[in-house]
Amino acid sequence: MAISVSAFVGKTFVSKVTQGMWARLEQTEDGSEIVVRVGLVRDVVEFVGMIEFVRVLPRGRLVTRGYPFGSVEHGMRVMLLRSPVSGWIVEVNEKLREKPELINEDPYGEGWIAVFRPINYEEDIKYFSELTK
Repeated sequence: MAISVSAFVGKTFVSKVTQGMWARLEQTEDGSEIVVRVGLVRDVVEFVGMIEFVRVLPRGRLVTRGYPFGSVEHGMRVMLLRSPVSGWIVEVNEKLREKPELINEDPYGEGWIAVFRPINYEEDIKYFSELTK
């Protein structure tokens, strides 16, 4: 039975595969496709502390669900960012280069990390549970 992706658009989920990452399905501006915006869940951000540096793979890279696509750093602590979906990185939040603390200040808004074009919605959605902020 196929899963209706449209029922998930606009909602924010936590990935059961990648602890600490949220995922929000969004339609592109022209409405032609669904993309997934990802970031760190507030509880994880609070645990890590003030984020001082963010590294993310460049646009165009293919990442498999559960595998690292970047990292965040605080002091001597480094946390790998693991992708909640399999897909192509289509956008990286460039604001984080100059102001990584946006993740601490607004983890579900301006502190998003990357946008993916998923390659298998039905498989990825099985690993989501709705986030209560």
